[in-house]
Amino acid sequence: MDRRTFAVIALLAGLGLGLVGNLLFYNQPLGFSFPVFIGASVALVLLLAKPAGVQVRRRNLWPLVPMMGFALMVAVRADPLITSLNIAATLTLGGLALYYITAPQALDEDPFVDYIGHTLETSFMVLPYGFAETAQGWEWLRERRQRGAQFAAVTRGLVFALPIVAVFTVLLGSADAVFARYVTDAWNGVMRALGIEMLGDTFGRGLFTLALALIVTGGITWGLKRKPLPAPTPTLKDAEVVEPDESEGGTAETAADEKRKPAFKLSMVESGIIMGSVVALFAVFVVIQFAYFFGGQETIAQQGLSYAQYARRGFFELAAVAGLTLGLALWLDRVTLRQGRENVTFRGLALAIVALTSVMLVSAFQRMWLYEEAFGFTQLRVYVHVFMVWLGVLFGVFVLALFRVRKNVFSLGSLLVIIGYLGTLNLMNIDGYIAERNIARYRAGETEELDIAFLNILSSDAIAPIAELYQSAEAGSTVEQWSGQWLARHRDELVREQAGWTLFNANMAKRTAWDQVLRMALPEYDPSLWWGSYWSAYDANGNLYGSGWDDAATLTPGTR
Repeated sequence: MDRRTFAVIALLAGLGLGLVGNLLFYNQPLGFSFPVFIGASVALVLLLAKPAGVQVRRRNLWPLVPMMGFALMVAVRADPLITSLNIAATLTLGGLALYYITAPQALDEDPFVDYIGHTLETSFMVLPYGFAETAQGWEWLRERRQRGAQFAAVTRGLVFALPIVAVFTVLLGSADAVFARYVTDAWNGVMRALGIEMLGDTFGRGLFTLALALIVTGGITWGLKRKPLPAPTPTLKDAEVVEPDESEGGTAETAADEKRKPAFKLSMVESGIIMGSVVALFAVFVVIQFAYFFGGQETIAQQGLSYAQYARRGFFELAAVAGLTLGLALWLDRVTLRQGRENVTFRGLALAIVALTSVMLVSAFQRMWLYEEAFGFTQLRVYVHVFMVWLGVLFGVFVLALFRVRKNVFSLGSLLVIIGYLGTLNLMNIDGYIAERNIARYRAGETEELDIAFLNILSSDAIAPIAELYQSAEAGSTVEQWSGQWLARHRDELVREQAGWTLFNANMAKRTAWDQVLRMALPEYDPSLWWGSYWSAYDANGNLYGSGWDDAATLTPGTR
């Protein structure tokens, strides 16, 4: 297939998906429409690969699996933050897969910085390639005009006739009310058949369709028709080969052990001093951790601190230490020149640092847990808590990289850790988890007041635990009044949204919430008791010292 013919096919495919996207997304809430559109785009690129005369690199297609998973979760979760992260992850993985779909190099063997660069390059190049394909399609039309004058004349005639007819139709409609009514009824009938209700949306829908068509067309062309750079081939000149130490029974390192010479170099003596100092410092800290933090509340009380205060003070510092330690270890692994027994020494010190840092990560994880148990659960705290787990996994990936398990294993592992982290947040149902844990703390007597001010901001993902709280709360209590109003507010919002629900914009969390609130006897929603009228106040240590209902006019929002 010649270049211009492919351009026309790409343009038609882009326009088709643009029209589909118009019907699915324009003034419509996101739901199953998002994974449907993403899946159709992926299928279109794969189907056009053979006509384009390119070979798809199947080894590089695995990012499509988590990409479709995140796209599907847009239709499952109602939390706006999680939805935004899912959309970002879908587009990022899509851009990565689009770059590597025909690339000669293996995605899983490239460095992580290349992932970032190629994804950014894809995002910047999609629109220019879309405009370039439009120009190629115009050239095709001009060529067809010479080869087949009749076909080209019809096409060009339609392009010029449509705006002229539209202008005259508007003028004639203004001159005659009966003619205007017939035209309006006919037009509205066509629009309703396509799911478009308002004539005034025509211009906006047209721009939306064209923009989406350009993006899809550019994406197809960028993925299938750009000329990918050849895969780099390492040479002996660029590589530092680590020689074996026969006295230690060493064997020759594989090609994966080869690394490019850095501009800045350290000897093993210098790196050993750095790493040994860090190991000594961390060892002292870990001993203190076991003596105090892991020793219990009585041991901490001897220092004049509460267990929660001690936990709150150290978490972010320990998290920063863990992150900096990982960066230091990676940098030293990069710049240290070593061979034979020096490799053994370096790996031993690196493993000691990883082991001691792992104890710090456990300490940080436990500190955050104690902090949440003392002061409650929030999105930021839960997000950070989950991040600590995956940071520990990343340290495990570093150990694999230290022993050169495979080429650029740390880069691949970092990508998988990011995917795993976002996947965990989706599977947890963060808003539901936060509501469940905070309500459990209140029922267990761990806090005197339920943090209503914070629970008010949660999405429909938290319906289940709050519905259970409402049904079990004491009649007439503040908790019963608040939870009833919270559920009533979400019920009214779902009622308004339900009128426009279709198969494509449906959201599983909202559907489930809708079914649940319909089965409950809820009070009428009272705007005077809206969610912002309940305040909570905390001291410098995060302890709740006051809360209550305020008039909306004198509202002083609570803080966390």
